[in-house]
Amino acid sequence: MKLFKFTTLTLMTVLSLTACNKASEQANDNNNDKKATSTETAKENPNLLLDMTMETLKMPMDVIKSSEQITAEEKACVEKIDLNSQKNVIKEAIENAFSKEEIGQLNEFYAQPEVQKVTNYGREQLLLQMGVPLEETAEKPSEKEIKVVAEFAKTEIGQKYAQFNLSEDANSTNTKVNTFIEEELDKCGLGEEKQQ
Repeated sequence: MKLFKFTTLTLMTVLSLTACNKASEQANDNNNDKKATSTETAKENPNLLLDMTMETLKMPMDVIKSSEQITAEEKACVEKIDLNSQKNVIKEAIENAFSKEEIGQLNEFYAQPEVQKVTNYGREQLLLQMGVPLEETAEKPSEKEIKVVAEFAKTEIGQKYAQFNLSEDANSTNTKVNTFIEEELDKCGLGEEKQQ
């Protein structure tokens, strides 16, 4: 699993699910109130990007735990895997790639209600594609909400984040985290051969 790419993928999944090539569509909603709110949210949680990446990391584990093909013992073992032990690995990768100001910009982006809605919907779509049954599903974001994400992707920081997803540092971090998860799943008797 490409961890950082997977986080971005939750946003991009929605872009691909919707007719959003209407880049010419007018968006003259320069809502300073919304921007102020997202800035406040980002200040309240200066680790928002890290926290959202950690949430994304939990998705494949939720898929495994929801499988009817694993035993109660295996499920209990998976629930004991401490994903938080990988938080510093991910934090270091983010802090090495971006300045404090850039992390602040990414946090502000992810703090926007529209982006959170798109992200949550994208996560759900990925879970549904992985076969995880969901009792309720989130409302599909509007084209206007999706456009916020599309416009961010064109910004300097948006492009830098996209490049980071493809970088050697991100790849190295993904490898470390994936190795940890694979070793833990092996201990639970859920090696790759059992997952296929």
